[in-house]
Amino acid sequence: AVHVSEIGMVMFERRHCFFTAACTVPLVLGVLGGDRELSAGPTKPTNVLFIVVDNLRPALGAYGVPAVITPHIDKLAASPGAVLFSRAFCQMAWCSPSRNSFLSGRRPQHTQAYNFEDSFREASTDRPGPGANWVTLPGYFKQMGYYTTSSGKVFHPKLPANMDYPASWTDMPVISEKCECPVLRGDPGPPPGISPVNMTCEFIVSPKPEPPGQGPLKWNDADADCAATIVERLQTWKRRPDTERPPFFAAAGFQGPRLAWSFPVEAGALYPNASAIPIATHQSSPTSCSEGAEWFRPTEVAWYQDVIAQGGVTHSTPLSTNFQHEVRRGYYAAITNVDTQVGKLMNLLSSLQVENDTMIVFTADHAQNLGEANMWSMMNLLETSLRIPLIIRPAATDTRFHAGGTVPQAKIYPHQVELVDLFPTLAGVAGLRPPPSQWALDGDDLTMGMISGQVSKEVNAAFGQITRCMNCTQSYGTDTSSYQGGCTADSQDVGKFYVPCAHTNRTSFDLMGMTVRTDDWRYTGFCKWDGSLLAPDFTSCAWHELYDHRNDTALYDVDNNGEYLNVVNATENLQVRETLDTMLRAQFRPDQQ
Repeated sequence: AVHVSEIGMVMFERRHCFFTAACTVPLVLGVLGGDRELSAGPTKPTNVLFIVVDNLRPALGAYGVPAVITPHIDKLAASPGAVLFSRAFCQMAWCSPSRNSFLSGRRPQHTQAYNFEDSFREASTDRPGPGANWVTLPGYFKQMGYYTTSSGKVFHPKLPANMDYPASWTDMPVISEKCECPVLRGDPGPPPGISPVNMTCEFIVSPKPEPPGQGPLKWNDADADCAATIVERLQTWKRRPDTERPPFFAAAGFQGPRLAWSFPVEAGALYPNASAIPIATHQSSPTSCSEGAEWFRPTEVAWYQDVIAQGGVTHSTPLSTNFQHEVRRGYYAAITNVDTQVGKLMNLLSSLQVENDTMIVFTADHAQNLGEANMWSMMNLLETSLRIPLIIRPAATDTRFHAGGTVPQAKIYPHQVELVDLFPTLAGVAGLRPPPSQWALDGDDLTMGMISGQVSKEVNAAFGQITRCMNCTQSYGTDTSSYQGGCTADSQDVGKFYVPCAHTNRTSFDLMGMTVRTDDWRYTGFCKWDGSLLAPDFTSCAWHELYDHRNDTALYDVDNNGEYLNVVNATENLQVRETLDTMLRAQFRPDQQ
């Protein structure tokens, strides 16, 4: 039923079944309360500390990745009552579309926010978006009387406008710009039309950015600024009289793991030997025609000056091995700096004496490719982009998560969950009444599953999407200095491979990629896009993929997870393919948009 993982947490058993909740029976009856009813909820209002990180794959000690130094996040995952979701997935591996999705509680097919032009509130055509009047996740807590506050990158800047203030927030969200690795004086100049920016760099923390010099950059630490704002606002909240102090929903959005990978020198010092950091095992681009739309041109990294200096990156040319070690060091150091800020926030809860009354949520908007199958950025339909960390630690005062009054253990939940489940789940764990059914939220409340270990989702699967456009210049049409340079730098792949549709009007996408992940399989298909219906055309689909995850038992391992061998054409998998294809079409058919 349950067993103890290598990192000391209780792990619920994962049953291998296709996609219905009915195939999973109670796993821990009499052990963790799987057969008892939920009580009404917490005995007092539950505060919420909501932490979302840019571009963070589950490269954390708590997920069995020892190369990354994350003591505070690991401590959170192992704390009494915490639940680590080992198979959590975003719905679209791109910043703005993902945040529009999970913060509204709707899938991208319903927000219609697939690019960096549209939000669920507004469309690029200056007409209302589908969710002009929707209540968001933080907005629901605000509606329930909470003080809601946002620091850093929670909503994507400008999408929606003002990061959805005042609809979602009590006070105005604030965000600091992160260091984007401007080139130091003395470095070779960039090619014409390409901004002088590197893919990774370290900096000395300074109150404000200073012009690049010969030594390390001097820059403000945007993630430290984010944490400092939360500290300041919650300290102010604490000073209110008891009768005037509502529960809080405080959201911190850390940016460090988003390109460019900049990090303070103190974080870099913890990784003194870049060559000792493991890099991707499978670095070659897919060659089968079935992956013709999965692999995408490296537009978002090809323009970096240090990438160009290393010989560039194309479908036939991965980044050099030495440089891959260097940039992975930068990514890991950025994660470690985020971990430092998480520690500050956990200490804040203790100093305010609210740690037992506060639910802590830690997650990411999407993951990050680090050279696997010669892909960087995110924006594909593989585990490297879609699989994210998710840790929820309920308030210690919430006895629903205790077994017979004992101190609850940390647990690992091994079934598929989605970011779109956060809205109903956080309301449920906080003890709020469920969001109205007429809102038609797309996610499921996972509260009962967190207690019992049972599958909580109506469909035991995770779905994802991504766009594809052949015209790189049009896709990055409003970004003339950087990603347009990436279109130019990777000239040999022009007309052969797609890019994600960053700024292309949503009526003009070429393809829509769609994927479903079950316990044992991932199935993907790319179909032509019907711009008039804003839906995939299932009569014109190609580039199908099927990956066998039956031996993928690690908490997180993208090097040996079965996604480097497409078995879609194997005759023994025909029934699996047909079943999953039916699921995919049912989820994304035009009348579901």
